[in-house]
Amino acid sequence: MSRIAFCCVWLVLPACFAQTTTLRPDAAPAEDPEMRAEAVRLMERADMLTTPVWPANEEFVDFRVLQPAAGEASEGSMKIGVKTPGNKRWEFTYGTYKFIKVQNGSEFATFRSESAEPAALTSVRRLVPVFQGRFEPADMIRHIEDSTVDGRPARCIDFDTLKGDQQQSGQVCVDAQSGLLLSVRQGDETIRQSAYFRFNNASLPGHIERWVGNEKLIEIDSKVVVRTEYPPEYFDYPAEAKIDNACRSFHRAFADRVPQPEPRAQTNEAITVRVHGRVGKDGKTSSLKVLDAVRPDLAEEALRVVSGWTFHPAMCEYQPATQETDFEVRFKGW
Repeated sequence: MSRIAFCCVWLVLPACFAQTTTLRPDAAPAEDPEMRAEAVRLMERADMLTTPVWPANEEFVDFRVLQPAAGEASEGSMKIGVKTPGNKRWEFTYGTYKFIKVQNGSEFATFRSESAEPAALTSVRRLVPVFQGRFEPADMIRHIEDSTVDGRPARCIDFDTLKGDQQQSGQVCVDAQSGLLLSVRQGDETIRQSAYFRFNNASLPGHIERWVGNEKLIEIDSKVVVRTEYPPEYFDYPAEAKIDNACRSFHRAFADRVPQPEPRAQTNEAITVRVHGRVGKDGKTSSLKVLDAVRPDLAEEALRVVSGWTFHPAMCEYQPATQETDFEVRFKGW
């Protein structure tokens, strides 16, 4: 499943450790075309219901990290104000980390109290204001059944994602009455959405949770309000801000040398670890961090592996540029 987190200002996808199993070519039953069509319809409807027309607005987010990394805080907040498509303000606070960014047309003024953003904040940013997704050709729809989620009648779609010789199971559940997305599980990771509220012409979740296995790692409470009037100083540039201009022609970095860890045993199980970081102007990785290190031994090894990868750097108007991105490391037999 392709994950799309729809936001008026930013986003990619959440990350975790995902366990997969090797798929034998003769092991996968044929997919029912009518069942797939129904699964696609349910997901497209859920996305439509959570895709508002975005007027001028302000978004408020409070989040809790249930298992913070050593030295990190257990709570944080985010505030995002949008006056026009070219006039926005982001403010993130998590422990001692402070981030403020103001956009004025093509100019951006950014202040960071620390050079590296905490991993927990990165995960939260990718979950708000709502999770959206779609089924890709690699997703095989297995079953659709009536169920319940948090006491509400639901329609749940079981699917497998086929990646090369590996297979990862997943499930999507939507509210049987409203059609809103209630939960998405892929491998060991589950995103749950509830407490939906109306915003403009759509609905957004007021409460979001992220689980890995049976452990809840993050819970988020958020709201978005229409706001046309802001205080005159709201969009002032922060003190000590770094001034940049938007790139009019951007090309993403692409892999040059990205070797995966050697398999340690012949097995039908693999674990994927996602690492967030930067590809610098020299094509080397930096500012690496593992998101939600459920397996600390693999987290450390994943950082070591990715630190040796090289890329053709991103290009801004045909000049080398730095790009933030995610990296996947696959461990077989570890």
